[in-house]
Amino acid sequence: MKKKVVAGVVTVGMVASMGTAFAATGAGVQVQNWYTTASGVVKSIVSGNFATYYASENDIHNNKVNSSIGQARQDIRDAGNAEKSRATDAVNAEVDAYIAQIQGAQAKIEASMPREYDAYVSVTNKETNTEVNKTGAANETALNSAIKNHQGVYIGRLNEGVAATQDAAVNELNEQIQATKDALSALLASEGENAQGEIEENLRNKLDALQAKLAKVQTAGVNNAKKAITDRGAELEQAAKAELDSIVQGIAMDPK
Repeated sequence: MKKKVVAGVVTVGMVASMGTAFAATGAGVQVQNWYTTASGVVKSIVSGNFATYYASENDIHNNKVNSSIGQARQDIRDAGNAEKSRATDAVNAEVDAYIAQIQGAQAKIEASMPREYDAYVSVTNKETNTEVNKTGAANETALNSAIKNHQGVYIGRLNEGVAATQDAAVNELNEQIQATKDALSALLASEGENAQGEIEENLRNKLDALQAKLAKVQTAGVNNAKKAITDRGAELEQAAKAELDSIVQGIAMDPK
């Protein structure tokens, strides 16, 4: 840019030196006119070059910001998915453990139940047979009649008792299962809500920090640009003044 500015000044200087621009009676006016033209050329060149530079730097900055935003989104997404998988796996593992415990207990009970009741039936039958044999043949008719009568009574009671017990057991089991499901569902809802709140809060904090950082970058960049422009303007001003001073000094020395 410095070469372009110097070339512009030289060109204007060459044009200004032609003809009778520096007549003895109008040298000051001609110098002022020359300076005005040269300064306009310099300012035009500086403005054009800075506009190109600004556009390029702004594109680079925007690309970096977009890249940062994309990376932040990806990091948050990965963290959310990882936590979701972890929580889901933990819950599934817990359920599997409980199911395995229930199935294990059921298997043990089912395996021991036949032996238990075979033994019970065997003992009971022996006791019953012993008692029946003691009564003798004389009491067989009365015993059979009593058994028959009581059989009907107790079968009725047995049916009623077992049915009531069965209904109560079914209700109790269903209530327990539903209570367990409700408790687990409440815990899952709470954990999910907490996780979502933490993820959203983390996102807000990250974006706030990024915006604060970008604001500082913007302020520093603008201040640096202003200083660079001011410094360059001062340099150009001094250079132009020196050039003008040199031409003025040469007026008296130029015999033409």
